[in-house]
Amino acid sequence: MTERFYATLGVGIENLVKDELGALGIPVIRMEPGRARFEGTLTDLYRAVIHLRCASRVVREIFFCEIRREEDIYSVIRGIDWSQWLTPDMTFRVTFNVHSSLLRSPRFGLYRIKDAICDEMVERMGRRPSVDTESADLYVVCYLENRRFSVGVDGAGAPLHMRGYRVSSHESPIREHLAAAMVLHSRWDPTAPLHDPFCGTGTILTEAAMIATRTPPSRWRKRFGCMSWPDFDRAAFDALRAEAEAGILPADGLRISGADSSAKSIESARANVASAGFADAIRLEVRDVVDTVLEPGGWVVTNPPYGVRVGDEETYMPTWLALRDRMQEHPGTRVAVLAAEEGFERVFRLRPFKRNRMKNGSIPCVLVQYRIHEE
Repeated sequence: MTERFYATLGVGIENLVKDELGALGIPVIRMEPGRARFEGTLTDLYRAVIHLRCASRVVREIFFCEIRREEDIYSVIRGIDWSQWLTPDMTFRVTFNVHSSLLRSPRFGLYRIKDAICDEMVERMGRRPSVDTESADLYVVCYLENRRFSVGVDGAGAPLHMRGYRVSSHESPIREHLAAAMVLHSRWDPTAPLHDPFCGTGTILTEAAMIATRTPPSRWRKRFGCMSWPDFDRAAFDALRAEAEAGILPADGLRISGADSSAKSIESARANVASAGFADAIRLEVRDVVDTVLEPGGWVVTNPPYGVRVGDEETYMPTWLALRDRMQEHPGTRVAVLAAEEGFERVFRLRPFKRNRMKNGSIPCVLVQYRIHEE
């Protein structure tokens, strides 16, 4: 049976997710702010959950309507038979995204959705399920766009960027789906070298290795939201995961390397790279950016240090200038840098051939790409 689904996505990742779905044989029927809509069967949803690198969630829409007032949210949710999805012994959590003037308080709307689910379950089954914001059995996803109100259940559960290979963290690592998007936007050729001079805990490098070897991003995950659905097809899901596993290519010949001035970061990176199975494929070392040496004809994909407060440009300017100077010593290099929108490009003083606006968490950023030519 054909159903309605959508993948949630961040700024600057729209076309990547659309292409990923297309490569899976799942055509996108409509792009919306923060969503790529598609139709299909549960098998299509399983395939998306297993393979999407750049999306955050894959949602099965169970109800959609237009509302006229804030009070309609409670009545719509109360009108859904939640006993099809929950028992009183299960837990649930609700995510509610609001872009509408109908609601005075998104937080109040979130509470009303939770109340309506519990009230309906009490009336139908005599007891209410519990809310679990950390590891719920059922993930309910709602959004209100102007008057359009959507209710769905998340097939991923925990966000898809939580791959499961990260075993060590230091400071604020970039999220995995954003790192994958950076590599894909750079159009890196896996036969060429790739280097990250600010590699931190190794996320960009690990995602690049996964892309090159066609390793599914869900490989290490043991739990998905769709597993608690009453119509979950375990055999079909396991077959798709086995098919994805069989398609993994060997990492032989990859020339991926990373460096960082922090020994603690490199220690974390080594642990994460080993956890993902790429200890022999990714070379890591403690090295300051001023000492960067690159192989010819390669790519640099990196997220250098930056901030958003007054004075940050002055703090990080020497680092940005050192990166620029080292890159200019290596003609033929392709460079993709994720930087805060203010300051970096003005200091870097090279003309990018491509710019993609993105977000690193809540920080507006831009992925700027350069080709280093002979002067």
